[in-house]
Amino acid sequence: MIVRPLERKDVGEATRILLLSFDRELSTIFGDVYTAGEILRDFFSRNTEGCFVAEKDRVLGFSRLSFEKHEISKFLREKLGFLKGSRASLLLKFFLRDPKKGEAFLDFIAVSPLRRREGVGTAMMKKLIEVAEGKVKRLTCMVRAESDAIAFFEKFGFEVSSFFENRLAEKYFSSRQWVLLSKDLCASD
Repeated sequence: MIVRPLERKDVGEATRILLLSFDRELSTIFGDVYTAGEILRDFFSRNTEGCFVAEKDRVLGFSRLSFEKHEISKFLREKLGFLKGSRASLLLKFFLRDPKKGEAFLDFIAVSPLRRREGVGTAMMKKLIEVAEGKVKRLTCMVRAESDAIAFFEKFGFEVSSFFENRLAEKYFSSRQWVLLSKDLCASD
């Protein structure tokens, strides 16, 4: 299995995996999974930086690592109009934190549901850590407090750095408690 940067030819399959992995959240943000798919395919066709796919004969996983402020708000307002775009942007901002100085934020890591527990996520995580090392001092991500994913991240040295309770997240995403996980990296100055 190889993990490599996302190419335009991968966008359709990568977006499909993202939709399968986060269908409930994306339907809430965009209104339905079809609109989410259309918008995300367009966004990732134009914004491949920090995106990686895992493949073994075909794309099995998709992830994104951000080193700078997210630029999706303007894009969403252009695609959905001011009100719907602003709402979608506000909801996405809960998951997609802008990285602080010396930090990278793991926006998502998604594995095809039929290929989970086959090492796809592990291969992607190793690659993301490798890419982040030497560039930043810390790698962070946001996860539901009751998620099984926390154990996955802990396997790679992530630790709980903050615990959040958010009524907006509870209303829209059925989970009030969230955890910000972080991993200290050996970054060269």
